[in-house]
Amino acid sequence: MHSHDTPFQTLLRLVEIAAMLAALFFLLALGLSYVESAAHFFGITDLDNYGFYVYVRYILAIDSLCMDYVRELIPLKLGGYDTARGISLLLAIIISQIIGALRPHFGPKTLVHHRSTDVPLGTKAHTTVSAVRSRAQLLEVIHEAQSRLDAMQSDKSSSAESNSKRTLLLKAMEEAQNRLNEMQRDLGFLSIDVVGSTNMKVGENKTKIEIDFRNYKKFIDKIISKGGALTAAWTPDGVMICFPSADAAVVTAKSVINGLQHFNKEVKTIRADFQVRCGVNSGRVYYDPSIPMEEMSDHVIDVAGHMQKFADPDSVSMPEPIVKLLAPLPREGFRPANKNVDGLDVYNWSRY
Repeated sequence: MHSHDTPFQTLLRLVEIAAMLAALFFLLALGLSYVESAAHFFGITDLDNYGFYVYVRYILAIDSLCMDYVRELIPLKLGGYDTARGISLLLAIIISQIIGALRPHFGPKTLVHHRSTDVPLGTKAHTTVSAVRSRAQLLEVIHEAQSRLDAMQSDKSSSAESNSKRTLLLKAMEEAQNRLNEMQRDLGFLSIDVVGSTNMKVGENKTKIEIDFRNYKKFIDKIISKGGALTAAWTPDGVMICFPSADAAVVTAKSVINGLQHFNKEVKTIRADFQVRCGVNSGRVYYDPSIPMEEMSDHVIDVAGHMQKFADPDSVSMPEPIVKLLAPLPREGFRPANKNVDGLDVYNWSRY
């Protein structure tokens, strides 16, 4: 048995093994049932003189009892053929597979499920961190470990058991923090918002408004998808998008602004043209593909939103340090905007 199995996991593992052994037994009995027929075919009639045949008959007797029991429970025949053995084999295999799939879910819980500081941790407190997959869970592990360490701090005892618990908790925190650090990536963020969207809707047919803004969203989604967006979150008329790089974010922002000329001329039906403000920022943030964009929180993302709010219509604003890191083509056209946002000098690109 595995050293990290819980007692219930051990029980499940034994049942899984028993089911597989039952399947093998039924297959063995099927093969042995042909031994006597084969022996007669080859002219061997005194099988009882062979010592091994005692065990063969014993196995066949048990198999016969099992098959009779299955026939009583499921009296089914297909095309005149007895299905008892096939059903027995199928059930044994299915039971083994189901238990094998369920068993890991009854393993040692992560540290977050242990609330009391007097719960024995053994050697599993830090090894279970490796089973945690999401950033939120890792943060819970760190918070729980810190809470338990704080509780231990007020306990003046310094027994070997207490010291062992402290060591395991510190290891759990260290491993969780290392896992969090591995989740950090250099990413680019693009914030886009429609300029004066409220005024655009005044006096317009409601159906036209709904259709035009729906088409605008499709227009944006198509461009950001082509630009390699990792994830995005929409407000009613604005969107925050995460890209694998600042270059990708800038190229996409420029594509949106340039593409609006065709959108306004050929697609939208209301009187006012669609104009957008774009803000870009980049930095190292925690990225977990399972976490939606709207749940991501970081200063880097906030700055992208602030850059957008202070941008001019149909322009892209971003911090000077990030502009200097861009490749030559995305960087082309950016000029100092004579603005300072969040303590950062702003550079601006405009199609005008």
